[in-house]
Amino acid sequence: MNNRCWTFLVFASVLAWQCTGVLADSPTPIAIAGLIATPRSEAAKRPEVYVKGTVSLIGEGLASPEKGLPAFSSICIEDESAGIWISVSQARRESVWKDSDDILLALREGVAIEMRGLLAEGAFAPVILPATIKIIGVKPLPPAQDVVIERFLSGADDVRRVKASGVVQSIADEGGKRWLLKVETGLGHFLARLPKTDTFAPTRLLDAEVQMTGVAAVSRNWRAEFVCPRLVISHEEDVVILKEAPLDPFSAKSVPLNELDSFSPDGRPLHRRRISGVITYHQPHEFLFLQDGACAVRIEPGNDEQLKVGDRIEATGFIDTSRNVAGLSGAVLRKHGSSKLPVPIPLTMSNVVDDFDLLRTGRSPRLKGCDGLLVNMTGRLLSIQGPTPDGEHRLEMDCGDSVSTAVIREKPEAFLPGTEMQLTGIASVQYAPTGQTANYAKPIRLDLLLRDRHDILVLKRPSWWTLSRTFAALLAVGGVALAVLAWAVALRRTVAQQTKLLAHEMRTRRDAAVEFQASLRERTRLAANLHDTVLQTMTGIAYQIEACESEALPIAHRTTNHLETVRRMVQRGQDDLRSAVWALRALPLKERTFSESVRSVATQISDGHDVEVDVECSMDLPVLADFIAGNLLLVVQEAIHNAIKHADPKRIRVALTSLMDGKRLRVSIDDDGIGFVFGQQPNSQLGHFGLEGMRERVERLGGTLEIKSQPASGTHIIAEVPIRDFDSEIA
Repeated sequence: MNNRCWTFLVFASVLAWQCTGVLADSPTPIAIAGLIATPRSEAAKRPEVYVKGTVSLIGEGLASPEKGLPAFSSICIEDESAGIWISVSQARRESVWKDSDDILLALREGVAIEMRGLLAEGAFAPVILPATIKIIGVKPLPPAQDVVIERFLSGADDVRRVKASGVVQSIADEGGKRWLLKVETGLGHFLARLPKTDTFAPTRLLDAEVQMTGVAAVSRNWRAEFVCPRLVISHEEDVVILKEAPLDPFSAKSVPLNELDSFSPDGRPLHRRRISGVITYHQPHEFLFLQDGACAVRIEPGNDEQLKVGDRIEATGFIDTSRNVAGLSGAVLRKHGSSKLPVPIPLTMSNVVDDFDLLRTGRSPRLKGCDGLLVNMTGRLLSIQGPTPDGEHRLEMDCGDSVSTAVIREKPEAFLPGTEMQLTGIASVQYAPTGQTANYAKPIRLDLLLRDRHDILVLKRPSWWTLSRTFAALLAVGGVALAVLAWAVALRRTVAQQTKLLAHEMRTRRDAAVEFQASLRERTRLAANLHDTVLQTMTGIAYQIEACESEALPIAHRTTNHLETVRRMVQRGQDDLRSAVWALRALPLKERTFSESVRSVATQISDGHDVEVDVECSMDLPVLADFIAGNLLLVVQEAIHNAIKHADPKRIRVALTSLMDGKRLRVSIDDDGIGFVFGQQPNSQLGHFGLEGMRERVERLGGTLEIKSQPASGTHIIAEVPIRDFDSEIA
């Protein structure tokens, strides 16, 4: 859009606005100078404001990444008193903006507007969050003022159109979209953003003397504090090259290292300086040290030349005074070959202090500053620290007259504290804070930058048996002794508890065995008594009944005689009593094995009953002690007897199995009888002692008894006991 169309559009907008009657009596606008002087605490309260001014900048100027909608970001306006930023994007984000976006698109530099909105604290100085904007005319921008350099460098010209000059000393790539220029004025520097175009190519601007016109702004930190000034430029013609940059950067004046920043009647040079020397330290892409004779300079390279320690090079760059000793920044490097490294200078902190005292009193020191020189120091290692987040390891050294820190990027050997060593590296002097002396800063510490492990020479290793290790060994021995003592006490207590438990178990088993033997003897005695008394008496009664029957009745009438009935009852009593006598005399095993005894019991109990009893025995069944075999035999006997008496089975299966290589024995009795609901069977309170007796016998042997049964599914009894030589233990 040309200027004539633009003017017509503006005045048409103004005319339409007047026709709608919007132009009414307005309050007196506030001077912008008063707004930017508002304290942040007051601006944070968001007071309403009404201002008039002329647009001096749209968006971010040449640095704006988008040209389509620059007004949606921010604009600057000025009145006769000052300038202020208008944050459109924040107003839209916080719903302060109430007007049409068409007004924003119509804004151009030189448009006079009136604005209502809220004052806000801003990122550095106060800003306005617009609510409504009205275009009231067009007028040319006032000419930019030549800066008062001290005022400009202090940030006092914020949001004013100014004109500043200087030498471009560095160009950085900012976000891949634009160049960030550092322009040195001689009293300080300012920053400027420019687009990546041929007009603003680094080869044209670097080391060129330029004049720039734009809106003054600032670079600030997170706390809204001033860092340095910057210039926001709107048009390419606002950047004027006053003195072209030399085509060859090495055409700069060559000076010795010790005259890099020496006196000049014209003041410190703002253009490049050229020096040469040997690289004594190289940290790729960060910095290097160049030494020539007894002087060294720290250089921050601007190119990625493949260099190494020992190369002789030329470097051309800008004087860097950010440290106590001048260096070069943004340097271009050029290799001229290789050279021997200078001989390291033996140095101590005392030497540095002596040279300082000589220089301060007007005498000639041995070295006019040792910063950056290749030196060596001797001392005793105190500790090794690191690595730090940037990969550095730090060796703290006691050098006799001071403590120094040697920094190395490689991981050093795990030296013991007390190791005496000689370190070779770049001297790094720490000075007292500036402002404590008018001339020479006082050196207070001497540190080293080591290049690699070869810069560490071990002179004497400490004895391994140090005082700290002796103390540690004594602590370890004491700890072991305490641990052994505690272990012994605990072991003694455990042994006593286990002995007590074992003695109790042995007494219990001995009592059980004695009880078992007594029970066997009592069973035998009862069997003999029953056989010799009751059974013989019943046998005699049976004989007498038969005799009476044969004498009193003929044979034909005996079958229906009452004597015959009595005889049969006596016969049944004899059979039952004989079975009881056999059961009582079934133990001990005598000369039979356990499996033979089980088969004998099974045969005897099942005799006369319609049931089949199978006994299965594994081949590796061990010989059992009488105590184990006797109790298990009674368990089997009770199980078979209960099955025949209560379950009406057709088949009973008894299995004897050796487990765990003969260390345990399993006895299982399964029947296919009617079964029962486990837990609802008659117990000892009802006079039934069978199952409880079986469980007690198995537990007495240290084993477990498991009984499973369901109606119509038979009964399964499994007894597992450990195999031990109970007979010898009891003896």
